[in-house]
Amino acid sequence: MMPDGKMEKQPSKPTHCLFRQSEEIFGNLPAHVAMTLAAHGADLTLLVSPEGYILDAAYGDPALDAYAPQSWAGKPLKEVVTQECLDKVDALFDECFKHNASRPHQINHARTGGPDLPVEYTLVRIDGFPALLALGKDLRRFAEIQQQLMRAQFELEREYRRIRETEARYRVIFHKMEWPVLVLDGDQRKVLDANTAAASALQTKPAKLTGETLAALVDRNDRDTVLDALASAREKGTGRKVHAHLNAIPEPFSLHVDPFRESGKINYLLSLSQSDSSLAASGTSHIAAEWIDTIPEAVVILDDRGIVLAVNDRFLDLVHILNKTQLAGRNANNWIGASNVDMQVLLARLQEEGEVNNFMSVLRDALGDSRQIRINAVRDLNGGETTTVLLLSEQVARETQLRVHATDRTAETSDFAELIGRVPLKELIRESVDVIEKLCIEAALRQTENNRASAADLLGLSRQSLYIKLKRHRLEDFDGTA
Repeated sequence: MMPDGKMEKQPSKPTHCLFRQSEEIFGNLPAHVAMTLAAHGADLTLLVSPEGYILDAAYGDPALDAYAPQSWAGKPLKEVVTQECLDKVDALFDECFKHNASRPHQINHARTGGPDLPVEYTLVRIDGFPALLALGKDLRRFAEIQQQLMRAQFELEREYRRIRETEARYRVIFHKMEWPVLVLDGDQRKVLDANTAAASALQTKPAKLTGETLAALVDRNDRDTVLDALASAREKGTGRKVHAHLNAIPEPFSLHVDPFRESGKINYLLSLSQSDSSLAASGTSHIAAEWIDTIPEAVVILDDRGIVLAVNDRFLDLVHILNKTQLAGRNANNWIGASNVDMQVLLARLQEEGEVNNFMSVLRDALGDSRQIRINAVRDLNGGETTTVLLLSEQVARETQLRVHATDRTAETSDFAELIGRVPLKELIRESVDVIEKLCIEAALRQTENNRASAADLLGLSRQSLYIKLKRHRLEDFDGTA
């Protein structure tokens, strides 16, 4: 083996220098002395015939009795090694016959019901000696050390995986936080990390904030105040609160500075808030919306373009969204209305009338489901800026719902006639579409004997779409017989 771990290309040479002053000691050795010398030359010594048969075996460690090397006598060497070592046995003999001594080769001896015996053999041919001498070095100890290293490596990988999973979990929590947070390097005053809420509040992206210096984010007139707060928090080890303008945003921020120790140095946690706004992430300082969380109904506050400025927790529950920062700044028609037309009609009516009551529409949630809702809306002029307040309530039993009976189509016509003049044409058309859709679904279920998959194919729908429509028309329990 070379220092770089590679095997030598050429086989090792015979012994370069033999004993020269001790011929009288080795001359006329008794047989048992010669055998003892050969046996002590290695952990496991085999006498092998030139044809490859084991003639005898000698070893010093009693633990090798478990492998019964003495029983190998009379067997070919290839017969007592594992399958993958057969080529190595051939290499031993080839090198020995060419150079009188082979280079070391690791060969494994199989054991039934136990681990293999790894031995590093050097095969030697001595002139005048009728057999080949296989000098073996027991590698079990090295194999055990290798196993320990492998187990340690697996344990390290498991621990590293656990750390990565934990880091990923807390990173998700960090970015899902509704409160804007920045992590600052205590020495260079650079942003080490920023969550999504902080990026939204500063009207940029988290990737652009990372690596940015605090001096570049803070207005020139407020830098000394902020730096003094950082120094004071570091010196006293307690939080400090300061007001400053950030990222050229007109409204001032409240910065709460908390020092913490990490990797041998002190860093800072900066929590941001805008005292003049109801939602820091939305950037709307003109709305005092603390009252909306006290209302039991879902509340949405929009600007004159239909952009969401504020919502309450009840609306988050309806649309199955985790926090308000995911809604702020997006158009309300992402969730309200069967199409974009609904919000356009509602905002147009508000502009004309100032207030709209009992406006029927559809609410779509983040899970792909939809439900019927009633909207009461009012326009609010505050400081010259117009906002719209929507109050949404679910329709448990729609006031204008038409009763559908398969055996009495005349009643349906009379229901429509009674609604004319009392219900806007658009809502009346929507009701008629719902009636037709319900009739078609019922007919398909009857034709297929309530086989939902076949009914979906018959209607040209996916199964998921059919189940949504069944739930919408309250036909989950319809069995095709009614």
